[in-house]
Amino acid sequence: MSTTLSATRIADDAFEFAVSDPKEAQALAAHLREAKMADDVVAGLNRVAVYFDPSATEDISAWLQTIEYAPRPNDTEARMIEIGVTYGGEVGADLARVCEMLDLARDDFIGLHTATVHHVDMIGFTPGFSYLSGVPKEWSISRLGTPRPRVAAGAVGLSAAYTGIYALPGPGGWPLIGQIDRPLFSADLEDPFLLKPGQQVRFRAV
Repeated sequence: MSTTLSATRIADDAFEFAVSDPKEAQALAAHLREAKMADDVVAGLNRVAVYFDPSATEDISAWLQTIEYAPRPNDTEARMIEIGVTYGGEVGADLARVCEMLDLARDDFIGLHTATVHHVDMIGFTPGFSYLSGVPKEWSISRLGTPRPRVAAGAVGLSAAYTGIYALPGPGGWPLIGQIDRPLFSADLEDPFLLKPGQQVRFRAV
């Protein structure tokens, strides 16, 4: 079954589609990239942005006004990856506070977090930072009142019912619950980031 969508212009060099959820965003982004008309296509949680050369405005505008696509099985087929996490301690300095806010014992929290199948919904706010859905909506922990000036690469946070993983070091305000056992970014690889939108992740306590 095909879906018809229309884009809204949001800048001189960008259009945007509104979609229902991250899976539809990823399927539409894959379809748009295959057409090779745009300079870049970025999928968000419920938006897909299309960036282009302003000199091609007329062609791009006509192309985007009525997009029809039928998501194929491999558009939304999630690839599972297992990632080890060291929970708590110095690398997960906020775990005790998070457990207290959720009224969970430490082991119960870890058991639930590792039993869940997490889904990579979006990449951003910094390169490679992964937003993973899958935890209960009740786990809507707020961000820190004062962000840390530097968070290590591989740090795992929890906020707004998402698990977030920092691919690169930098400032961050997510409460930290642990550290992954493998890099999300490898500069020597052609495709340097490990996680992509659409992937499924299971965490394993190490």
